[in-house]
Amino acid sequence: MDETRRHLIKGILTGGTLLALGIPRITQAAPINQSLFGSTHNCQLLMGATPIDEAFAKGAQTACALYSSYCQGILPAFQLEDELLTNPVRIVDLLTQSHNMRWVAIMDDANAAIFTELVRNAEGRLLALGSHTSISSDNISLPLRHVWTTASPAYSAGGLLASILMQNQHNFSITENFLASSLGDSAGKEVDLSEFLSYQLGDQPPIRLHCAGVPPLEASQLIGWRASQNWQPVFSQTGSSSTYQDKTASATAIELPPFDNWIEATGYATVATALGKGIHQELCSRRAFVHRSGQRYPHHHGLAGKHFVSFVIDV
Repeated sequence: MDETRRHLIKGILTGGTLLALGIPRITQAAPINQSLFGSTHNCQLLMGATPIDEAFAKGAQTACALYSSYCQGILPAFQLEDELLTNPVRIVDLLTQSHNMRWVAIMDDANAAIFTELVRNAEGRLLALGSHTSISSDNISLPLRHVWTTASPAYSAGGLLASILMQNQHNFSITENFLASSLGDSAGKEVDLSEFLSYQLGDQPPIRLHCAGVPPLEASQLIGWRASQNWQPVFSQTGSSSTYQDKTASATAIELPPFDNWIEATGYATVATALGKGIHQELCSRRAFVHRSGQRYPHHHGLAGKHFVSFVIDV
């Protein structure tokens, strides 16, 4: 493809132009109570030829080795080159031939725009769509930012990723918007998030805000939410402040493996959740984790200033 035309297509489809062109959104996920056993046991990784592929794949394979017996704990991976721009029919064929398959995909904004439409045409079901950014600046309060839209809290990776990033003293925000508030039969495992103070806004379904090192009013402003003085602390039944009000009695603690960088941790959290191993999944319409440590912006092993988009879809 002519290089000028290639860049023109990328420019047209990058950053929010999808809606302006009238391209529909991906079909919402199937009902939560529908069995997804087959999908979680037939999970594959689609890499979009980005500079962060290797780090994300390392975290993804760690999750697969821990939580899946499929293919001896090795997550099958498909590497994209320029197919989305030069040969999109090949990707359509790949999706239509992968019945009862769950795909975890990562790519840049331009490819993500095209991929979104291809998935919709293939009648794929969106489970989670994430935007992941590390800002390269010492003057940014929260240089690491994740924004997810998910079909429901049952597909939420935010709690798991927050627990990992907090352990590594990252300054970060994780925002999740849920299209439905049902957890279905999901009962996520618990880890220690005792450093977070939790707040709630509204009744049913509520909005939840989990803060560490920053008050709720400032935290809501930092993530672009409307400032409100009405944040109410979430208390446990014993009356003491708790990270969550609705912890399940069957929840069990899990150990988290070490990670070299935030992209590897994101790959782990995304794939672990896609395999049904999410944690801290609560009933709410949206929620956020905001963590600001006393340390300065930590070393990111050359991965500062990176941005990518992630998908979890069923086809």
